[in-house]
Amino acid sequence: MNQKPMKLEPILNRIREPEFDEIIVACHQNPDGDAVGSAYGLAYGLRKMGKKARAFCKDPIGADFAYITAGEDELCPFSARHFITVDVASPELLGTADFDGRIDIAIDHHRVNSVSAPLKFVDAESASCGEIVLELLRALGVEMDAYLASALYTAVATDTGCFRYSNTNENTFLAAAFLSRFAGKGDFYRINKCLFETKSKKKLGLEAWAIENVQLENGGRAAYLAVTLQDMAGLNAALPELDGMINVIRQIEGVEVAVVIKQKEENLFKVSVRSEESFDAASFCAVFGGGGHKAAAGCSLPGPLADTRQKLRAEITRRLS
Repeated sequence: MNQKPMKLEPILNRIREPEFDEIIVACHQNPDGDAVGSAYGLAYGLRKMGKKARAFCKDPIGADFAYITAGEDELCPFSARHFITVDVASPELLGTADFDGRIDIAIDHHRVNSVSAPLKFVDAESASCGEIVLELLRALGVEMDAYLASALYTAVATDTGCFRYSNTNENTFLAAAFLSRFAGKGDFYRINKCLFETKSKKKLGLEAWAIENVQLENGGRAAYLAVTLQDMAGLNAALPELDGMINVIRQIEGVEVAVVIKQKEENLFKVSVRSEESFDAASFCAVFGGGGHKAAAGCSLPGPLADTRQKLRAEITRRLS
C-alpha cells in the first residue's frame, strides 16, 4: 500500500507520547460504515497500545454494525483528556459543542475540512477514512487481528459502495487485500451480505415509497425526494432508516444528481446529495454550508420545506444548464 509515514509522523509522535491517554475517538452524527469502522477501529487499536480509548458518536449506531460496536459499553469508564476526530469534515457534524477547542487530532479524507486541531491529516485521495486509519495503525506497529480487519474493511467497503464508486482506486483494493489476511473465514462475505445484499421488508417498503414519491426535473437529470416528519410518522420510520432512499432514486436512468430532503425538526432539513461525475456534489453542498465528496455530500437547511426545495432546485438548475 502507499504508506504516508512522513506526513503522518507528527500524529504518530503525539500518539506515542505516554501522557497522550484517555482518548475519545469521535465520528460524525448520522454515522455510516466509514465513520463507525474508522472510529471504533482506531479506538480499539489505541487500546492495543495500552491506552484508554473509546469511540463516540452523538447519534445511535444501527444494528447492522453490531459486530463492530458490541462490547464498547463494557469498557472501564474514564474521564477523557484527549480527543481525535475521524471522518468529520466540520465541527457541526459532531452534533455537539462538547469538543469545542478540545480536539487534539483530526483525521479525514474530505476535500474541505474545517475542524480546528493542532494536528490534522486530510487526504482527499483516500477513498475512505478507514484507509488512513489503517495506515496510521500499521505505522504505530499495532498488530492486526480479525476485529480490526472487519471494522476497517467495513469502512473501506462502505464509502466505495463495495468498490463500485468512482473514488475506488488502487490503494482501496490493496487495503482490502491486506485486511483479508487477518479476517476470519467468511467474515467479509457476511459483512457484504449484511450491508449490501440484505434488506428487511420494512426497508423494501420504504424504497417502494421513495419510487412512488420521487420527482424528476430538469429533463429527468435531477431527482428529488422530500420526507417530512408527517411522512416518517406514517411510514413508522426513524431518520437513519431513510438513508437507503437516495441510492434508489439515483439509479433511475438519466439521473445525474439525486437529492433527498429529510426533515429533522420543525424548521430544519437534512439534505443528502449523490451525483454522477458531471455534477460536483461537494461544491454544490458547500453553497449551503455543507460539504463532502464530489459524488456524495450533504448539508442542512432551515425551513420551511418549500423554501428549502426552491433554493436547492435553483442552484441545481443553474449548474445543469
